[in-house]
Amino acid sequence: MAKTKVAKASNVGPNQMIGVEIKGGFVLVANVNGKYYGMQGICSHAGGHLWEGKLMEFVVKCPRHGSEYDVRTGKVLKGPWVPFGKAHDLPVYNITVEGDDLFADLP
Repeated sequence: MAKTKVAKASNVGPNQMIGVEIKGGFVLVANVNGKYYGMQGICSHAGGHLWEGKLMEFVVKCPRHGSEYDVRTGKVLKGPWVPFGKAHDLPVYNITVEGDDLFADLP
């Protein structure tokens, strides 16, 4: 894993999320009650940008078809089956804070 700067903490307000393009992929960074979480930012069901969806406590809802993921674990909580196939769990990334910088442990 490589420690990679992904955002400024000041850019991710309480109970908000952002998407960051890094190394050809997208990372979702969420601030839930002052703690930061990172996970793959693209929905496994139909490729929606999860940061454009809705954050409800620890659950992010995809704006395309409503798949839901836990930002702490990447686990699918709800996902449609068709026409693109079943949603599957997403990788999560440990987020550390150094001053105003957020770092993710990325592969």
